[in-house]
Amino acid sequence: MADVRLEALSFRYPGADTDTLRELDLGIARGEAHALLGASGAGKSTLVNLLSGLIRPGSGAVRFDGRNVSALPPRERGVSQVFQFPVLYDTLTVEQNLTLPLRNRGWRRAAARERAAEIAGRLELTPWLAVRAGKLSLFQKQLVAIARALVRPDIALVLLDEPLTAVQPATKWQLRQSIKAIQRDLGATMVYVTHDQTEALTFADRISVMHGGAILQTGTPEALYREPDHEHVAHFIGSPGMNLLPGRVERGEVRLAGVRVAAAPADLADGPCTVGFRPEWAELQPLGERQPLWERPPAANAEFAARGRSHSTGGSPSDGLTVQVTATRVLGIDGGGAFGIVTARLGEHLLRTRQIVRVAAGDTARLELDSARLVLFREGVRIGCRQ
Repeated sequence: MADVRLEALSFRYPGADTDTLRELDLGIARGEAHALLGASGAGKSTLVNLLSGLIRPGSGAVRFDGRNVSALPPRERGVSQVFQFPVLYDTLTVEQNLTLPLRNRGWRRAAARERAAEIAGRLELTPWLAVRAGKLSLFQKQLVAIARALVRPDIALVLLDEPLTAVQPATKWQLRQSIKAIQRDLGATMVYVTHDQTEALTFADRISVMHGGAILQTGTPEALYREPDHEHVAHFIGSPGMNLLPGRVERGEVRLAGVRVAAAPADLADGPCTVGFRPEWAELQPLGERQPLWERPPAANAEFAARGRSHSTGGSPSDGLTVQVTATRVLGIDGGGAFGIVTARLGEHLLRTRQIVRVAAGDTARLELDSARLVLFREGVRIGCRQ
């Protein structure tokens, strides 16, 4: 498996007015599970084709272990790929599908069968080795396609291009766990392409969020969630995404709707900003209550207590932030109370909290923020973080 580097990589399709990919720089360590995450049109498929060698960059370089492979055809790169729909020889058995790539490279039959059996065992395909691929379920076929991508020990990189799109939702989690387990066991360098943040967050060691032909941010799932570098990342990651409300920095204070909600980071210039906070970093309280969830005893809300966060001192800076509750959605029961998503309106802007639901649609409530966690943006880019 290879260490993969992209250096100032750009690509433009013939006849296009602008680059599809622009000056991408990215490093993927040997043995890393990496995800390319973005909506349709972000440039994910183009980047995968550049990695596989199906197309060549207009400028920049693709390097495997320091070697520039930008001009090499797919066969000479040692890249294997799994597509949305499994591509197998349906008239061949599972074993024959797995040994074929090895036999084509001169492996002796016994050695090829031994390697195929090893990989099949890791993906729990052993009972199906003698079964023709055409008789398998779609889930099993995709497992075979993944096994075939991994069967060659000389593979530099494995590309998984939306591999769960055609799989039933009930089996997606199982297949994702199987892929992750064998990736970890073999130390395979994998690039997993998806538009589904759940798949990316639960599979990858690190994620690159793509938008408009650029990589906006690369980081661990936790880093992307807690400290997004860009408003698009903040909104795209999370369900619901981060709340983004217009605010201001004035004389060392962060203000929402004219109300102080936190001290501003040092040396941050006055002016407009966007205030970001995750739904669980805030709570909508009935107007008569005074204590936010993260200041209550552990029995009241273990999640907030475990984080060790406290509301800002010196009284409640968000006393004046009243909102209109527009909807509630119960997700379950927590400590005997309904827990879910509450939607409210602050001026012209909607926000969502994830909390014990103690307000109802039509109520006027007070917005309490965990001010230690606010993320600030200006012109779409993060300028400060309270964490």
